[in-house]
Amino acid sequence: MLLIRGVAPSGIDITIRIRRAIHLNDLTLLKRIIKNNSKSLQNPDHRDNGDTSLHLAAKLGLLEITEFLIDAGHEDESISRNANWDTPLHIAVESSEAVATLIAMRFPRCIPWKNKQGADAIILTSRTPHAHLLSHLLTISPPPNVFTPLPLPRPSPTSASGLANPLSAIHATDNLGNTPLHYASAYGQRKCIRTLLEHGADAGARNAWSWTPVSYSASVQDEVCFKNLVGVQERERGQLVGNNQPQSRSRGGSGGRSTPGGIRVVGKEEEWGGEGFSIPGEWMRSSGETARMRAGSGD
Repeated sequence: MLLIRGVAPSGIDITIRIRRAIHLNDLTLLKRIIKNNSKSLQNPDHRDNGDTSLHLAAKLGLLEITEFLIDAGHEDESISRNANWDTPLHIAVESSEAVATLIAMRFPRCIPWKNKQGADAIILTSRTPHAHLLSHLLTISPPPNVFTPLPLPRPSPTSASGLANPLSAIHATDNLGNTPLHYASAYGQRKCIRTLLEHGADAGARNAWSWTPVSYSASVQDEVCFKNLVGVQERERGQLVGNNQPQSRSRGGSGGRSTPGGIRVVGKEEEWGGEGFSIPGEWMRSSGETARMRAGSGD
């Protein structure tokens, strides 16, 4: 029988057979195909954004197939990326917490890698309900822009003031200046908001349009919850600073007050006119521009 390279005896192209086995979640069939066609392991599909076999398995949330592909050497030469520069981890964080955890543990260096919109795995996870995964990624992620397969010594995620270290991945932004906290707020992910604040996220960070995360609150209830969480974190940080530094007095001025640790709490009369939130949430909601249209608009 005459065999054509890349075509099985059944006449079906090998690339199609591999993708079909993954879609069917048939690990036995996939192993048999890869055993006889090891060079087709990655199998990028140029008709579907260049997704590789691992991208497809991650998208479908197939843990066993994902583990098999990694063990078979799918990422041995380099981390695969599709036409949008998404790694399999970018895909997995929104489809399967288990698959994303596996990929992150095997390849932690790719956690801060960004796609064409400037979003890394932490930013994308922030808009999902996967708060436990988000905490895990923040814990094991190397600093942004560090591309190395070896574990590096890292500074503590938080400084003595309770704020995240400048090198922490929690300060990463997309191409529009949105932080993970902007995404969590816009998508109404309260657990992720809490997780980010606990890891030292800056609630006052502004994006390219000078909007703070609370400005993107998905609802009035989310806005109230966000402000309450920020208040709790500020009190905890004030206690932390107070335990490490001498007490300082308020310098006086425009109605604000200072905590024993020297953290200034803005008064109600200054809340919308000073250095705090950029604009009232009610005005934003009446402006006709929804939160999701603003945060993540680069997706």
